[in-house]
Amino acid sequence: MKSEIQQKILAVAINSKFVHTNPALRYIKKYIEENSNLSVTLREYTINNQVRDIIKNIYREKPTTILFSVYIWNREYVLKTVREIKKVLDVDIILGGPEVSFDAESVMAQYPEVDYICSNEGEKTLLSFFANENSLPSGLYYKDDGVILFSGLSQSISNLDVIPFPYDVEELSQKSKIFYYESSRGCPFNCTYCMSSLDKNVRYYSVERVKNDLKIFLDNRVELVKFIDRTYNLQKERYMEIWKFLIDNNNGVTSFHFEISADLFDDETLEFLDTVPPGLFQFEIGVQSSNVQTLNAVNRKTDLSKLKSNVAKINKGIHLHLDLIAGLPYEDYQTFKSSFNFVYSMKPEMIQLGFLKILKGAPIIFEVEAHGYKYQCFPPYEVLENRYISFEDIIRLKNIEQCLDYFYNSQRFVNCTEFIIDNCYAGNAFDFFEDISVYFDGRGFLDISHKVINLYQYLHDFYVHKSFESKDIFVDKLKLDYLLQGKPGSYPDWFLHDYDNDAYNKLLRAKVVNGEYDNLKQAYKQTEVVDFNYDLFSWNKSNKTYLFEYSKNQTSFIEFPKLQC
Repeated sequence: MKSEIQQKILAVAINSKFVHTNPALRYIKKYIEENSNLSVTLREYTINNQVRDIIKNIYREKPTTILFSVYIWNREYVLKTVREIKKVLDVDIILGGPEVSFDAESVMAQYPEVDYICSNEGEKTLLSFFANENSLPSGLYYKDDGVILFSGLSQSISNLDVIPFPYDVEELSQKSKIFYYESSRGCPFNCTYCMSSLDKNVRYYSVERVKNDLKIFLDNRVELVKFIDRTYNLQKERYMEIWKFLIDNNNGVTSFHFEISADLFDDETLEFLDTVPPGLFQFEIGVQSSNVQTLNAVNRKTDLSKLKSNVAKINKGIHLHLDLIAGLPYEDYQTFKSSFNFVYSMKPEMIQLGFLKILKGAPIIFEVEAHGYKYQCFPPYEVLENRYISFEDIIRLKNIEQCLDYFYNSQRFVNCTEFIIDNCYAGNAFDFFEDISVYFDGRGFLDISHKVINLYQYLHDFYVHKSFESKDIFVDKLKLDYLLQGKPGSYPDWFLHDYDNDAYNKLLRAKVVNGEYDNLKQAYKQTEVVDFNYDLFSWNKSNKTYLFEYSKNQTSFIEFPKLQC
């Protein structure tokens, strides 16, 4: 440790994507700066940056101490950077985060370049470390003559309001970024696969503090704020007051994402959710499995019937993201199929098919032998197989996950995939995604990236390959999905593009005269006219032509209007 005047502290975040922001280092930076004369410089990179470039940039900063936050997605990247930076800089290295705090001694033994590891919350521990020259604070692993020691457990911050708002107003102008925010810390539940279960003491920022923070996001019109509270809807009076505040201050731009337990909602909450404006809220709901034996084995207490009932009642203007985890105890391929179809039946906007990770700090690490887990020994520590599901089945589910992202989570194929599942697979969504993943795998489509137009072509070809009936209505639904994505720049082979060009020209000229468009060029650019075999509203057989109009925020279509002579 050095005196405050001598110190130059650099906090380095290595994110998985450019749009992400690191809240942990921001909270630490703000807390240190508000409670001392020190300043902390924050630099953010992604795992797509070259290690050499990061080292070059760090070297030019000439820091005396570097803070790294370490997670599954960046552990190996951070440790490579740490090893190399010590070759060119005399600098103290402090690591923190879930990927090192539960394995600190092993990390420090394997990487002697690491000087300290913060074992708990970083704000108080690191402030004391930098501001107090005379003693080492609790909460740190450190070395003394090569021996790795621990300074003792640190106390968590009881009053979270003492931690400043994490973002500078200037950075809130970066509209493409996702801004993460916490209104609480800790989780009362005991899910064995999750490290959050280790901190059962749930602490909250005051409601007034949260409102003040959220108003900053709203005033700066950021696009997305993701709450990182492990379960947001624990205290009804609290979460309802915050939600009402967001509705009252809705700016029409900012969306808020919450992780919730849907089975905790009562009728009053569901009635309130009907008042939420479209696009304001997003809910992520961890279902994980519909197998009761599996849920009991991982200490996940979920009322599945109430969850399904509540999800059905949630306002359709709220984007729903439902999670599944493959590889849990007692979940074989067939029961996972049931879990998948259970989630699909709720028709969320997104289904995340995830795979169990055996995390060092999570209780499930002690059940590896009991369930016969084999898993990757490096991040992300994903399960390869267990007593209930084989590696071959895991591969099959990985392929299904890829096709699920293409044809469901992308929201580009809503009408046509629903038609296929309902009419060709009797509602069995898993069987459809399994079939198309086998089709894709056999043609090498899972090993390469695809243009969107090609995915429409491949889905059409799959339908023909399976010799399904009612091809004409399927093609109309496929065509509708294609047109709803935006003004087409090109047309797939199956897209029959025939219409009365003279009538189209007359209509657009009339729209220009009426002031709907500035000129004909703009009118052509923002419209499309297409013939269909079916009525797009009733789906009765009826040859009709539709005008599609593309504004900045939405696509609309109407039956092609007949002009008065």
